[in-house]
Amino acid sequence: MEDVVLVDRPMRADARRSRRRLLDAARELILEIGGEPTRDAIAHRAGVGIGTLYRHFPDRMTLLHAVILDVLDRTIDAGHTALAGPSTAGEALRTYMHATIDTGLGAVNIVHPLLDTTDWPDRHAAAHDMLDGLIKNARHEGAVDNNVTATDIALATIRFCRPVAIGLDPAEESAIAHRQLDTYLDGLMKRP
Repeated sequence: MEDVVLVDRPMRADARRSRRRLLDAARELILEIGGEPTRDAIAHRAGVGIGTLYRHFPDRMTLLHAVILDVLDRTIDAGHTALAGPSTAGEALRTYMHATIDTGLGAVNIVHPLLDTTDWPDRHAAAHDMLDGLIKNARHEGAVDNNVTATDIALATIRFCRPVAIGLDPAEESAIAHRQLDTYLDGLMKRP
């Protein structure tokens, strides 16, 4: 008997859009309720049928892993974009930290305890390198003290990304997180 080789076929455009809507809906709901949403709620928020959700994510772990990896990838990309931008190193750090709120990084900490595995060495290395680059540039520019570490920024970022109060309007919650982050950064950044 011959071995069957499965070939990954490119996803159709409508399937990519459905997957994107499902990931976004799941992330939004995780942040809104402070935990794992039902699949029905995710499908409803995404505007797709439950069958579409199951076609993309056949089980709970597949869905949760996909949401977290998507958030991590988007957050890492935001950091690289900030590093490559024309702004100062201090502004790049600020831009990155604000982007973490917008990409929904807070969902990672909420879902993390529910996952069967959290071993993503490639994402960990990419995030570490990107954060080190942001901090190194900010130190070199004199925007932050030499004692500010990537761990300091990572933990502060996580704190600002977590939901403030379950049930608060998401737009209001985001605005509060951005204001509080600016206050933190204004205190962290050195004055010229």
